Amino acid sequence: MPIQREMRSKLRYQSSQTKEQLLGVAKKLNVTGRWHMTKAELVRAIEKANNPARRNQRDQG
Repeated sequence: MPIQREMRSKLRYQSSQTKEQLLGVAKKLNVTGRWHMTKAELVRAIEKANNPARRNQRDQG
């Protein structure tokens, strides 16, 4: 349980932006399905899209 609590608090900290701002960032990163995501899901998707290892895999594949 402590790990989940830590992750939730981390998401709250990083989601100080409004949902509209997060949608703008997600659009620039070409995150699919962004309009159906909650604010927390947007944060996770943006973090995933910003991960350099994933970005290299996406660009190569």
